Amino acid sequence: MQPNELTLEAQVFDAKINSMDKTCLLAPLSFFDACNVSTDEERLRRMMLLRTRALQLGISEQEYADRRDNYTSQFDADPSYCLKIARMALRRQAMQELGFTPMADVETRQAEYLIEPYLPLDAITILAGVAGMGKTWLALKWAADISTGRATKDGTPGLVYYFTQENDPHIVLSPRLESLGADPENIVIMQQMADTPALTMCDARLDALASRPGCRPSLVVFDPIQSYLEKHANMNQAADVRPMMDHLANFAARYHCAVMLVSHISKPNLSGGSASDRILGSSDFRNAARSIIFVGCDPDDRSLRVFAQDKSSLGPPGPSRKFSIHDGGVEIMDECALTADEILRGSVPSNPRGPEPIVGNRAKALLGEIAKNPGWVKAKKIYADADKEGICQTTMLNALKASGFKQYDYNKGRKGGYTLWYDTTVFPNGFPVQLALEDARA
Repeated sequence: MQPNELTLEAQVFDAKINSMDKTCLLAPLSFFDACNVSTDEERLRRMMLLRTRALQLGISEQEYADRRDNYTSQFDADPSYCLKIARMALRRQAMQELGFTPMADVETRQAEYLIEPYLPLDAITILAGVAGMGKTWLALKWAADISTGRATKDGTPGLVYYFTQENDPHIVLSPRLESLGADPENIVIMQQMADTPALTMCDARLDALASRPGCRPSLVVFDPIQSYLEKHANMNQAADVRPMMDHLANFAARYHCAVMLVSHISKPNLSGGSASDRILGSSDFRNAARSIIFVGCDPDDRSLRVFAQDKSSLGPPGPSRKFSIHDGGVEIMDECALTADEILRGSVPSNPRGPEPIVGNRAKALLGEIAKNPGWVKAKKIYADADKEGICQTTMLNALKASGFKQYDYNKGRKGGYTLWYDTTVFPNGFPVQLALEDARA
């Protein structure tokens, strides 16, 4: 056989054989190294060395002969195949020494869920939505059902770590969990003490607790994300966020549990974008999560809430579900076809940005009263009238833009100049300069 990249020099081969134990000596690779030479003389010398070392290690003459005959016959029949196998064996050996694994050794298995398909095990879930939409109620509902076994397939109760900085455990968590029928013995919280460091998502105390007998969690909740970042971490920087998310994902896999991060969302962008784009912080939060669920209003009945799965990396997304919050409890209702984008936009067809705050409606009403006759109003007047009504200038500006008004500057920077806002439905071709002149002369 022609020498190749796996052919060992004589001295290297001799040193390798003389250092081997029984298992390695009788492995196919040892016989390959002996046969993978260019001359019969060198092959015979190496076989003799192999035999001598085998006898030294207490291997019987018969066992050695059987292994030798078996492998050499394979090599002589198809040396190129044996070369291929040897290359593969050496590659595997190198991978093993450095901690790598070929995919051929990775066992295929199905994804598992705590609550299918919304809360995958061994993974991170993000539960997001605007304030007041029921995120915490839904998270507590799931926590309660897990604590009693109502949510598990076999009815076995699970332990829940529920960490929150926004809800008092005495005033909010305890009464809500009680109304939801939770088993409080299976809900773990952490009350911050003055002399203890604040808990973070990567806190070593989580591992210390989870590794204790009977303390492995089924679900870990951080509500909200911002309260449990590592010290000095910037949630908008991928370099800070990714290591935290990787740590959490490894924690979830290590203890075969689900991790849920509760997140607020940003205000909608006028240029559009998906619901997931509104999750606060670096995109690495949503990239690392295997499931993302949004909570919002039912556009047709604002007394109802809806949760919609916007991302499901491990399988088909689950159906959106309506739920109601009443009498201190949560009732999961029918499936629906609403998407995350739809429930975040709200129920007002003319307002794609979602439900208007009350003060925004007041600003629009005031604007309509002031500008409805001429179709325009001086900026100084509208801001002064808004101030009297307790409406800030920013809110008034948003109302002007949302109502289709545009700004016009008359003689800006000159004596007698001023700024006005005009209704584009009244003046579709722009504000007439003549009107501004007449007003200035009046």
